[in-house]
Amino acid sequence: MEQDGVERLRRWRDEDTGVPPAVGRLSAQLASVERSRTQVRLPLTPELLLPDGRSSGAVTALLADIGLTTSVVASLPDLRGVTTISMTVDHLGLPPAGGHATITCVAGDYVDGGPQHATGVITDDGGVELARVSGWFLPTPAEGLSAERVGLVQEPLAGDLHDLLGVGSANATGFTLVARDALSNALGSLHGGIGALASQLAAEAALEGRVRPLTSTFAFLRPTPRDGRVTVTGTAVRQGRRTASASSAVVGPDDRLVLQCSVVAAVLT
Repeated sequence: MEQDGVERLRRWRDEDTGVPPAVGRLSAQLASVERSRTQVRLPLTPELLLPDGRSSGAVTALLADIGLTTSVVASLPDLRGVTTISMTVDHLGLPPAGGHATITCVAGDYVDGGPQHATGVITDDGGVELARVSGWFLPTPAEGLSAERVGLVQEPLAGDLHDLLGVGSANATGFTLVARDALSNALGSLHGGIGALASQLAAEAALEGRVRPLTSTFAFLRPTPRDGRVTVTGTAVRQGRRTASASSAVVGPDDRLVLQCSVVAAVLT
């Protein structure tokens, strides 16, 4: 039987087959899937909080990548995968410290060989909008092994976001990130959503005081290396009294730039 992207996602949902390891590890659930439309729910467990117990807009970026890519997969006439090209997150509020965040996404019409656009809205359990998101994505050949992987990654819950990433908390503006199985995509390299999460964390950490992200943009320049090891560095661009901006870079072991992130934030008094 010929299979398409909707059928592939239904197997994710119903059989735990072909689920990207990072998606399964975080217990993100595909709540609904139809042609070019998906809904994903992410449980907001304590491991998605900062070490001081605060919530982070970086988790919103993580969910944005997971949700938007599923909607593009659902638009495909075959079993190809999807690579993120760029993504924008307009933060309307921080995710709560518990419950769930849900992203509802719609992908544009499938165009053979061309980039595809997708948009989405993230809400909390009460239906309050947390973010509006969009991005460009490119269908890519899928390796047969990745589509047939069965089961979810099992490991103990982390203590907080830094523990989940395995980066410690001594210097969150610069760290080495290793894509163990629980942080990887279906091909075994770093999952795009984890890259967005880490890069926004580093950018925000470079700013002084407490901030709330307003807009985050991400440019995915090349695939992460197969060994999954990258260096993430955040830099303050401007620190004002009411607004601030920062950037971060994700670099592979060959010193090639993999991902760039830019964050504009409100300074909290």
